[in-house]
Amino acid sequence: MEKIDIVVSWLDDSDPKWQADFNEYRKKENLSMSKNSANNASRFRDYDTFRYWFRAIEKNAPWVNKIYLVTYGHSPEWLNLEHPKLQLMKHEDFIPKEFLPTFSSVTIAMNLHRIPGLSENFVYFNDDMFLINPTKTTDFFKEGIPCDMLTLIPCATYEELDHLHINNMNLIHRKFTKQDILKKNLWKMINFKTSLPYLGTTLLQLPYPTISYIIHFHLATPLNKSMYEKLWEEYPKEFTQASTYKFRNINGIDDWFIRLYSLCSGNFVPKNMYKFGRFFKLNVQSNVDKIVNSKLKLVCLNDNEALDDDELQVITQRVQKAMEMKFPQKSSFEK
Repeated sequence: MEKIDIVVSWLDDSDPKWQADFNEYRKKENLSMSKNSANNASRFRDYDTFRYWFRAIEKNAPWVNKIYLVTYGHSPEWLNLEHPKLQLMKHEDFIPKEFLPTFSSVTIAMNLHRIPGLSENFVYFNDDMFLINPTKTTDFFKEGIPCDMLTLIPCATYEELDHLHINNMNLIHRKFTKQDILKKNLWKMINFKTSLPYLGTTLLQLPYPTISYIIHFHLATPLNKSMYEKLWEEYPKEFTQASTYKFRNINGIDDWFIRLYSLCSGNFVPKNMYKFGRFFKLNVQSNVDKIVNSKLKLVCLNDNEALDDDELQVITQRVQKAMEMKFPQKSSFEK
């Protein structure tokens, strides 16, 4: 069996130390937290469902070698930090001092390869990504190569955050032409493992002279530590700049670039991601029970910046109730 670690990032936005530091740097940088900004409040909120994340991992990914929990320095009071498979990893334990403190998920994600003891093959989760059905190592890696899907789409420009996607692709185009990408990956993109909706978007993009964007599924991502090391060596200026920002900044690239590069270079095994997992931006119409009891193996229950306080409370209660029904048994990661 392949040795595969899991890295998960988690934030307690009620932590007084984090709040004080966050507000200090937010004022220094005159940071916008409007609904359409790259740093809106929904990106820091917590549904208080993290214990269910661990229950899901224990039940549906017993193959995991080690779980690295990345935090600002805090940890859930209910968490068993003595668990042999768990390692608490504070930012200062692996992120270079010149990038700290950071309130940017980009800085965290772009430096994961520095985690001491991290395996070559690892899967990166956010705390809103849940394994709701049993998985195998081959759902994420085959012979050390990430399982993924390369799908071409137009690049959206609706939100401030979309600038990062454009920056990522600009850097990709400096390395790969469209012909390079198609030569290496055409039959990985167009095959029986590609679901029809995604196959359709790819085919529609083929006549254009350049690739506008490659879809990111916003799910747990299989990654190679050696790819990180290669890209830090190849793009030191861009990676350093992206890691220096205290908050998400639309003037740089982000960690999605690592996956994009891996796909464009052909470093992936084709997988039907549409059947494997799905991203859901929750609202009051969302049928959370149906989502968590679906046949999917992985779901992302994403916060929605459009929710007001009352709607957020309703959604939070629904998610917690659905998760308690799905994963009622306490895991060994809990005290």
